[in-house]
Amino acid sequence: MSFRIVDEPPDRSEFIKEALGVISGRIRQERTRLLARVAAADDATFGAGADDDWGLGQVALHLLTVERGISGIALRLARGEPPGPTGQPRPVAGSATRDGLASLAAKAEERLEKLIAEFPGDPNMKATARQPYYGEMNCIGWLLAVPLHYAAHLEALERGTKSAL
Repeated sequence: MSFRIVDEPPDRSEFIKEALGVISGRIRQERTRLLARVAAADDATFGAGADDDWGLGQVALHLLTVERGISGIALRLARGEPPGPTGQPRPVAGSATRDGLASLAAKAEERLEKLIAEFPGDPNMKATARQPYYGEMNCIGWLLAVPLHYAAHLEALERGTKSAL
């Protein structure tokens, strides 16, 4: 068996489109998992938490805010544009509401749809922005971090522990 090394594969744009579909599918799965947990929670569980020990409402607010922000950062990087602000939004205890989360989830989906529709077939892979924990990442790195971020927080909630992500 032999292999041929290709630095610029002719099917790169199709690969990028398919990869984006897989990543966005995982983001949607994790967001759905989060929203199902929120819907199933009683008001006490939803509203529990402190500034240094987040409850479900705070985690949900954080995850949806981060997803929406990263979709914008990734699209700007893919276009070779400045990424805009990065950072970790920290929700204040008691700041999450069910209506607010529903609105934010819709906005996160709108931003993801925009990302999918406008993501270039030949994205700029050299443009990076500093992610607070991982350091410099390109557009694909930022997108890959979203389902990991969701999973880490949701699994920590399931275990009854904090997540550092």
